[in-house]
Amino acid sequence: MVGLKRNIRKTSKFLMRDNLILTAGAGLGFCSSLAVTNKLENSLTMGLGVTFVTAGSFCLVYPFKRLISTAGTHHKISLLMIIVSVFVAIFGFFAQSFVPEIAANIKAYIDLITTNCIVLAVISEGLTVNFWEAQRKIFKACLGYSLALVLLAFLREPLGFGTVMGFSVLPATFPRVVLMITPVGGFFALAGFRLLLRPILIKAGIVYPEAPSSGLVTATDGGEPVPVTQPKRRVSKTSFIAIGLGVCLFLSIIIHIKTIPSLHQQFSILIPVLLSALFFDGIVLSKLLGICPLLNKSRQIDAAWKMGVAVIIVTTLSTALNWLVYHHILVKCSDFLSRYSPLPLRLENIFYLTVFIVTIAVFVQVLSVLLRKFAKNVYEQMGQFLELITVNCIVLASATFTIPTGAKFFVTTVTALGYGLHWMMVVIWLALLRRQRLVVPTTVWDEDTIAILLLGIMAAIFTGIGMIQIF
Repeated sequence: MVGLKRNIRKTSKFLMRDNLILTAGAGLGFCSSLAVTNKLENSLTMGLGVTFVTAGSFCLVYPFKRLISTAGTHHKISLLMIIVSVFVAIFGFFAQSFVPEIAANIKAYIDLITTNCIVLAVISEGLTVNFWEAQRKIFKACLGYSLALVLLAFLREPLGFGTVMGFSVLPATFPRVVLMITPVGGFFALAGFRLLLRPILIKAGIVYPEAPSSGLVTATDGGEPVPVTQPKRRVSKTSFIAIGLGVCLFLSIIIHIKTIPSLHQQFSILIPVLLSALFFDGIVLSKLLGICPLLNKSRQIDAAWKMGVAVIIVTTLSTALNWLVYHHILVKCSDFLSRYSPLPLRLENIFYLTVFIVTIAVFVQVLSVLLRKFAKNVYEQMGQFLELITVNCIVLASATFTIPTGAKFFVTTVTALGYGLHWMMVVIWLALLRRQRLVVPTTVWDEDTIAILLLGIMAAIFTGIGMIQIF
């Protein structure tokens, strides 16, 4: 019995300690854990895909670890994402062949394995150790990730559908909790698991309670901690004048657009698209993407809005550029090859993911160089955020969700702009809420769990707003 308890304890520590979803506070891998766990079959497929992609990509990258390690941060991230995108495309083809229904349901999130924080973090960490030690770390991280997906699916699918893997487990008379299969249920399920598991794991010594943040208190001569009072920020008169002029300019544009029939027609189409991406079909609260950088950058208001501005710029411009590359290069090359090739090869269906990654990486690098040369002050303010945006999944998602569907150029660009504005709005709101320092037991709650609950409340509010028919 003692040996059994010891083995259970070792296994629990192996799977739960530093589990990047259930116990760790890094906020990695949250997007897919919320998006695909409404069914167990989706969770198993995603866990298998992450394991295959991570292990395969690392085996290809490891022989060149010295070259990659000496490269700059942006070049290293871009190169890793390009290699990962190739293995994601391979896994996507296998999934479409063997489990086409599941692949169709989560295809968008299979593509976004390319920007999965866990994959990139584990590969980067593996380059610092020997090959077999790196494989052990990859196995541990991917197994813990898959376990978290399965646990969440075992909670959400029975309550939402009454089934597990298509088999009925609850009687038909049992009330279905439809909330559990929505984005709102994803936030609350993940926060609930972290809340329930944390005191048990702390008591068992598997994880440790967080130390209080050094920025909250300072020690006086008497040894008693005293809260640090932060100076209140006031909005200057210049800001008020700028906001007023902006509102007047916006109203005047609307009035003049209505007088021109062609512009008014475009305006009536694009405004609902923008409002839908901004409020009703948001990239964070509806599609459950961009959560990892959102949790990390919402700790400070200053970092939140700067990252938000960078996300808006990169998401909008890179998506517009990807639309041009997709339709004017990939599609036209496929049309040209189809005239001479007996095989019906469509490059836009095979290489679109890798091409989107290359376009985003090149665009971010060019933008960084231009800002460093012509606007050095702006670059110093957001240069570090530009490099991190390459791994923000909403930049890639804004392209993969709209461009392959055949959306027009302006619709795609306005949707990307709405996604960026939505991400900025949510990260600033969350930063303002986290600044209040809600009083909760620190041994039971951790900061990210509180943030996930706040996001769940926001998602519930916007879900209710989305049911209002405006257009």
